[in-house]
Amino acid sequence: MPHAPAVPSAPPPAEVMGDLIDFSDSSDLIDLSDPPAISAEELSPKLPDVPRLVEGDGDGDPPVISAEKLSPELPDIPRAVEGDEDGDEDAASEKEAADAESDRDDQEEEGVKRWLVNEPPKPRRISEKKRAENAAFALWVEQNQQNLTKAANKIVLDDEQSVGWLIKNSGNKKIITSPRDYQLELFELAKIQNTIAVLDTGSGKTLIAALLLRWTLQNELEDRAQGLPKRIAFFLVDKVALLFQQHAVLTCNLDYPVEMLCGEIIDNISSAGFWQKTLDNYMAVVCTADVLYRCLHHSFLRMEQINLLVFDEAHHTKKNHPFARIIKDHYMPVRDVAKRPRILGMTASPVDSQVDPKRAAAELEALLHSRISTVSDPDVLKQTICKPKTELVIEYESLPRDFETELHRSLKVLVGDHELFQKPFAFSKMAAAELGAWVSDRYWQLFFGDIHDVRLEAMTERNLLREYSINQTVDRHVKEVQDAKNLVLTHEFQRPALSKHLLSSKAITLHTTLQEQFKAGDAHRRCIVFVKQRNTASMLSDLLQQSEMQIPGVRVGILTGGGASDASWSPQNASFRTQVQTIRKFKNGDINCLFATSVAEEGLDIPDCNVIIRFDLYDTLIQYIQSRGRARQADSQYIHMIEKYNTMHRKKIYQNKANELVIRQFCAAMPEDRKLTGNNFDMEYFLRKEQNQRQYIIPETGAKLSYKQSLTCISTFVSSLPHPPGTALYPEYVITSALGGFQCEVMLPPASPIRSAIGNVYASKAVAKCSAAFEMCLALIRGKYLDGHLRPIFTKQLPAMRNARLAISSKKRAEYEMRIKPEIWSALGNPVELFAMALTLADPEALGRASTPLLLLTRQPMPPLPMFPLFFGSNRQSNVCCTPIPEPFKLKDDKLVQALTSFTLKIFADIFSKEYEASAAELPYYLAPTLKGHAFDFSSATDVNSIVDWTAMEFVQANERIKYDFNEPDEFFQNKYVADPWDGSRKFFALGRRHDFKPTDLVPEGVVAPAHKAWKMATHSIMNYSNSLWSKSRFRIAFREDQPVVEAELLPIRRNLLDRASADHDPAANRCFLVLEPLRISPIPVDVVAMAYNFPAIIHRIDSNLVALDACRMLGLRIRPDLALEAFTKDSDNTDEHGVGKINFQGGMGKNYERLEFLGDTFLKMATTISIFTLIPDTSEYVYHVKRMLLVCNKNLFNNALEANLEQYIRSMSFNRRLWYPEGLTLKKGKRTENRPRHILGDKTIADVCEALIGAAYLTGMETDSFDPAIQAVTAVVKDKHHAMLTWNDYYEAYKKPEWQTMPETSTQVDMARRFHQRLGYAFRYPRLLRSAFQHPTYPQVYEKLPSYQRLEWLGDALLDMACVDFLFHRFPDADPQWLTEHKTAMVSNQFLGCLSVMLQFNKAMMFSSLAIQKELADYVAEINEALQAAKEEAVGAGKPESEYLRNFWVECLRPPKCLPDVVEAYIGAIFVDSHYDYSTVQSFFREHVQPFFEDMSLYDTYANKHPVTFLANLMQTRLHCMNWRVLVKELERDGIDEGAAAAEPLVVCGFCVHGQTIAYTVGVSSRYAKTSVAEKAMAILENMTREEFRRTYGCQCVVNDDEEIEVGSAV
Repeated sequence: MPHAPAVPSAPPPAEVMGDLIDFSDSSDLIDLSDPPAISAEELSPKLPDVPRLVEGDGDGDPPVISAEKLSPELPDIPRAVEGDEDGDEDAASEKEAADAESDRDDQEEEGVKRWLVNEPPKPRRISEKKRAENAAFALWVEQNQQNLTKAANKIVLDDEQSVGWLIKNSGNKKIITSPRDYQLELFELAKIQNTIAVLDTGSGKTLIAALLLRWTLQNELEDRAQGLPKRIAFFLVDKVALLFQQHAVLTCNLDYPVEMLCGEIIDNISSAGFWQKTLDNYMAVVCTADVLYRCLHHSFLRMEQINLLVFDEAHHTKKNHPFARIIKDHYMPVRDVAKRPRILGMTASPVDSQVDPKRAAAELEALLHSRISTVSDPDVLKQTICKPKTELVIEYESLPRDFETELHRSLKVLVGDHELFQKPFAFSKMAAAELGAWVSDRYWQLFFGDIHDVRLEAMTERNLLREYSINQTVDRHVKEVQDAKNLVLTHEFQRPALSKHLLSSKAITLHTTLQEQFKAGDAHRRCIVFVKQRNTASMLSDLLQQSEMQIPGVRVGILTGGGASDASWSPQNASFRTQVQTIRKFKNGDINCLFATSVAEEGLDIPDCNVIIRFDLYDTLIQYIQSRGRARQADSQYIHMIEKYNTMHRKKIYQNKANELVIRQFCAAMPEDRKLTGNNFDMEYFLRKEQNQRQYIIPETGAKLSYKQSLTCISTFVSSLPHPPGTALYPEYVITSALGGFQCEVMLPPASPIRSAIGNVYASKAVAKCSAAFEMCLALIRGKYLDGHLRPIFTKQLPAMRNARLAISSKKRAEYEMRIKPEIWSALGNPVELFAMALTLADPEALGRASTPLLLLTRQPMPPLPMFPLFFGSNRQSNVCCTPIPEPFKLKDDKLVQALTSFTLKIFADIFSKEYEASAAELPYYLAPTLKGHAFDFSSATDVNSIVDWTAMEFVQANERIKYDFNEPDEFFQNKYVADPWDGSRKFFALGRRHDFKPTDLVPEGVVAPAHKAWKMATHSIMNYSNSLWSKSRFRIAFREDQPVVEAELLPIRRNLLDRASADHDPAANRCFLVLEPLRISPIPVDVVAMAYNFPAIIHRIDSNLVALDACRMLGLRIRPDLALEAFTKDSDNTDEHGVGKINFQGGMGKNYERLEFLGDTFLKMATTISIFTLIPDTSEYVYHVKRMLLVCNKNLFNNALEANLEQYIRSMSFNRRLWYPEGLTLKKGKRTENRPRHILGDKTIADVCEALIGAAYLTGMETDSFDPAIQAVTAVVKDKHHAMLTWNDYYEAYKKPEWQTMPETSTQVDMARRFHQRLGYAFRYPRLLRSAFQHPTYPQVYEKLPSYQRLEWLGDALLDMACVDFLFHRFPDADPQWLTEHKTAMVSNQFLGCLSVMLQFNKAMMFSSLAIQKELADYVAEINEALQAAKEEAVGAGKPESEYLRNFWVECLRPPKCLPDVVEAYIGAIFVDSHYDYSTVQSFFREHVQPFFEDMSLYDTYANKHPVTFLANLMQTRLHCMNWRVLVKELERDGIDEGAAAAEPLVVCGFCVHGQTIAYTVGVSSRYAKTSVAEKAMAILENMTREEFRRTYGCQCVVNDDEEIEVGSAV
């Protein structure tokens, strides 16, 4: 065989590449979309060495696995086939065609070998991968069960768990199985009579209650079995803190359903249905006493339905405490004693104040209708609960009186007359005497610390503004505060020491005592130091943390309540959660010395202590008993610290010990011994005090109205009356003097059916007020305005659709018909005139060869269409310009029509292998070559006829093919377009004759082998290469062996030129050598062919544009064509998901709808908000929300879209070479095109397209500064009477000014508008609107007849949203919606708007009537000002001007009171309404006051992504470039896990897996917290790894280009 010569070099032709498939796996965030299909390497372990390269085809697709190699395991992968470009062969006869089919029975599609690609990812594959990963993780959990159970026994998540969890898992044990004898003794007594168990703290009173509860509930089950009505037990507590604790103990010890209720955690407890459900589902309830009292008051339950009442800390039962009122109002009136519930009271002492202990004990017995009992042998308790072995009295030297330090006196000169400093001065003076001069001065150092200086100034200003309106006074006081701070900062503070000059004898004695107690170094030793004030605890803790005063082994902490902090140097109150966490640390030994106030005496479950020190002596007997009860360790001590020579201190000790003895004797006495002379109390004694306070019982229900409850009834009734939104109604009480005392009249608002009532005369104003309320309640009952449960009949009328299921699933999908062709192509018939559109390339050089523009001729004028890119190869692309020619082309001669028809059909036949039988009337459009180049301005052409290349068209019409006789000169063989008549996939550009080759020569090396089968059996000569006939046919035809050989370029078959990815890998030029006899030379000029090869992609994009415009026209919308197409484009199955791999991605479709949907969603919210605000002026904000929800919900948009068949117009399929051809033509030759396709769309996709349409209309209108197109789009998609507007002016024309807006203004309102005009620049036409924007709902309307800001705030919220989104959308044109959403979150967050409110001084203009709001505002204003000052100082320190401080200083501040951001939005709503709906006022406000904070948006890149899982996602995807990771959660089996606290909750194990390896895990009771924890652990492992280390360690081979931008989603 002769040696094949090398291929000579030649200029590189234009070549292309087929579509690419990305085999990289997708990251799998928790709860985000599934990853794409598995790559070839992952398909099967049976295929370890699958070759990557297979034979190429005409598409030029990338090499992957061949079908033949995988067919046994993967029968679904398409195989390589032969045929023409569309799978057809121009056979010589039917028999030959039949032979061809038999020869290729294993081939299905195209005419050549093709690069094979995986099928688009399918949900089934994804689910299988997920299941495999879950199974692998489950196996890992099973294999590591032992280690995981060890971890489960060590779970500590205090900082992240709820209060309920903290208490529930604080070591509660099953105590009911091991009662002591004295507990059983009291339990047996409680079974037969009402009992008050008086036992020391820690002696197990709750166990007695648990025993009695269990016994009661067991009896209840027996009663129910006998058909008796259900009854329920109540365990009543005085504080919410005890609620959690006692519920945790009872649920741990009772095998019965126990509910926990309090107003703070359960909102809807005031309904009969709620209590009936509670009765049905639970057998016992732990609740605050007030909850049961209200329930009984309304007769939701009756006392007869209760079988047991347990009163925890029963000593509170006195006067009008809910404990006492339950007994007085509801227990005693039950005359049948058998129907009364059993009562158990529990207390450490029946006396909690300085009164006669016998009298107090007797009164408690009478009130609770019970007998006080304690253990019969007090010595038993000493042995059981380890009372203090010794009680010591330690004396300290007498303290000075009225002692003030020099710093104290200096400060008093400056700010001594400020109300704000009265409590601090009082404490400072007390501290100087009782704690020492150093502590007093240290207090001021802490008080004026960096965290408090601006706060004090803000609070000073606030306090003064309530009393003064003179700015000079305010400025003077603020300056004095600043001077005071400077004085403290410059003061020279001494270091503490055990010196009487610095510390008091009391503080020194405490220090010495603690040293003595902890000298042994016992790590388990616990101590509590009791003090009276929170500040004392804080200052003593601070003292012992000073280096000079630290005691070895002592770890101090503070346990205080949450009282007012006016005198505290710490801005934070001690929450209940903080208390529980402190106690847990005390139990664990992290703290071993607590400085505590009275909060540690009662209720909280505090560990047994070795020593209790009463630094501040107790006041009452119960304080002594309860604090002493904390010293329960063996050899524990209880230390009384008293002042030497202070007789009051000694008397208090002796008196309390004597009173305790009296109580013990009283409790131990037999009943007859407790008949005290002159003090024989019974319930009548207490009820006689209230005998002139009437009660009323509703016969039908038993609901009871008392004097005290009547006030609550009236308040509830008034709040239910109809009233304008944003207002709050209140009853008014007017008390006047009358003969014998006071008389009160109550007046209700005008909406009340009964306006006033007068009560009886009483000596007390409070009782007189109750009497008036009682009389009003009776009148309302008689008028049937209160129902049988004393609830108002004017219940809030909630919107009918408030609970409608308006959401639609993003996963729900359905199949719909998809429009491929626009309406314009359906207009057929013999043309009289045609409209031309020139198809040109902006950069024709990018094509790589000469080309001529084409004219697309249509029967109707084409709209101007946007340019779009075509991609010809690496770094070679050009925009296509579709330029309509204004003047129509008149067809005066039928020959012109025939020429156009012949040329168009020839294009389809020679270039695209489709031979149609069609007349001119049947063609939807025509193609024509031009005489002009791509640079010609076709829009200026006036005569289409003059620019058409009629010569070329006539030549094509006259010649089926170019004939030759082998004697042509060499020039003949240049620049010819050659087609293979037997294989439609083979098309060539002839480059020139090669005299050095002859037909029998072997094909040179490097020429791609042809696909036909005969090639495999024949000699690889140029003749055989050129002849693609099948083996049975080629022997029938003999070709000349002396004909010329032509060098040619094999053209790749048509592919998606719209997709950049298909052109990024440009293959080498396919040079070849031909003889022309088996082939056919087309008469179409090569420059026309070069442009016509682009026509499929061009007409596909034109069709898509026109279909989208058809949809807009159907809805009556005029939208710019490119925006219309963008709004209808869905390029993957999960277009709306970010940070995950795209499923079934369709390349080359251009922009998808997601950005427009983001924009349109915001405008939809704004438009419907304005409309509802305008059309429904007098309703609540809640109704507004529901009304808007009905309009904008996806369900409404989806249904309306289906009604309009909008789903057919959605573009969900990229270029398909089967579908671009004209429809309705008779195909004579070539593979038939597919039928009209259908596509699968999610419900949410269809709704999203509606919002994208609004966004497209918005951008279209903005070109002329008009909202009208967007408004029309909103009306079209919502189809609701509450938005029928078509222009912006329609909104304000529908607005009817309310009376309150146009009423005459007061001087205060005018002055406020003037000041705002000076400060912010906007002048209000209606000052009352401005005033309303700052009126909080708590502000009584009687003061100023204006609605609150709520309606305006609702309106302003939507307006501000639109301004922010518009700014982000245009400032960041390439940002995806997730990025936009995350950064918009910062702009509209309450955190930022609260800061802005303070910066604009809106906080000073607010009107409210709430002390809580007042305090929250002062704290927040101070913190914001501190943060601002710190930011400015940081800028100066960095060498910048102060004005260049970082504008994100507010990010780390506390969340503001909600009223602050509310008034910003209300102000925006107010200026919008006041300006007659002029949106430019909103834009001006945004530019001037909001935008400056967000010029550098990078400051907020992590604002919405602070969650550890999101940070982990960023690390994995953006830095480590790994796409194959997951966070997995599985419930943990309980084998081997300790029973007890941790076993009360189901446990989960959460693992972080990378490429199938679990690299971090955590065990917890909550998947949410476990995910956070495992993300933090994974970050700790990975954050310092380089990418190379990571890939090496975990075998990561994920392929992500370094320059590729990766979308990262949020896991929160």
